[in-house]
Amino acid sequence: MNEVTTLAERLSDLRAVKKMGIRELGRAVGVTGMHISNLEKGKSAPSAELVLKLAEALDADADELLSLADQVSPEVAAVIQKNHQTIPNFLRSAKDLTPEQWTKLQKQVEKMNKDNQ
Repeated sequence: MNEVTTLAERLSDLRAVKKMGIRELGRAVGVTGMHISNLEKGKSAPSAELVLKLAEALDADADELLSLADQVSPEVAAVIQKNHQTIPNFLRSAKDLTPEQWTKLQKQVEKMNKDNQ
């Protein structure tokens, strides 16, 4: 499989892997087959809520699909809103971290959360 760069491509690929028809996927997430077709053609953009339903129906990584849709989960949006002054500054400070440094940082945050419990 090639590197997928758009939500439309990823949805189409995931649906093909699951051997699901457009109408079947639409029914699974509560929209019409036409809406799924429009998403796969890049003609419409889904809400974050619909992306989460699509991820569940397609056994896909919700964060990956949300990212491809230029969306964030409601949970992440709530964290950003709660910390609206510090999150942007933190991300600007961390923008040049390597993947390994991000992993290390994530582990440190998880440890801090565990220590707070």
